Amino acid sequence: MTFRMSTGARNAYLGKKDSITATTISFAASGNVISDSGDGLLAAGFRPGDYVVISGSTNNNILTKLGSVNSSGASMVAEEDLTDESAGAEITIQAIVGKAFADMFRNHIIHIYSGTPPATADASETGTLLAKLTKASGTVVPGTAENGLNFDADSIASGLLQNDSEIISGTGISSGIAGYYRMYDNGEITGSSTTAKRVQGEAGTASAQLILTSLNIVADATVTASKHEILQPAS
Repeated sequence: MTFRMSTGARNAYLGKKDSITATTISFAASGNVISDSGDGLLAAGFRPGDYVVISGSTNNNILTKLGSVNSSGASMVAEEDLTDESAGAEITIQAIVGKAFADMFRNHIIHIYSGTPPATADASETGTLLAKLTKASGTVVPGTAENGLNFDADSIASGLLQNDSEIISGTGISSGIAGYYRMYDNGEITGSSTTAKRVQGEAGTASAQLILTSLNIVADATVTASKHEILQPAS
């Protein structure tokens, strides 16, 4: 089975910076909240831990690290102090750099599906969603770092290995035989998309990107992966 990256993931890997320009963005000093009445912040690609530059505002043209991003895309929290400012001006928020693969998939989540995988990672998911794998089966809310999975950037010379301090597990949603998996960035954006950051690959019990203890997934039973490895070939 072929390992595939989505268009959004490839573009980010090649240096495209997450960005939004809108007149619907406002700022609140209380809680250091950046809001967008157009609900575009999560879709623009902003995730917890990103560093962004704000420009075009009257009082908030700063560089800041992001905390949580609301799962609806309506708001996100900055680590630097903000000043109250209403929407109206055309404001740009842009990540200061593109994302390396491990950064792109900070605090990610893995879905296991039955059947044959889609032809591309941009296409809608096929088959039945059998399980969601997170850190020790915890709940991941898109836009928050808690319980998301991470790679160990120093694990191997030619690729990435899931952080060995994290248990990769979840609870079966439906019963069936695992056919493939998709790894989503912290936004967990599903469905047809050319901007969502995700990859898909083979789930198996040996010689696969994602190694499961069993391909037979049972609803309400624990599902565990013993290894998740992304290799980068030389050519």
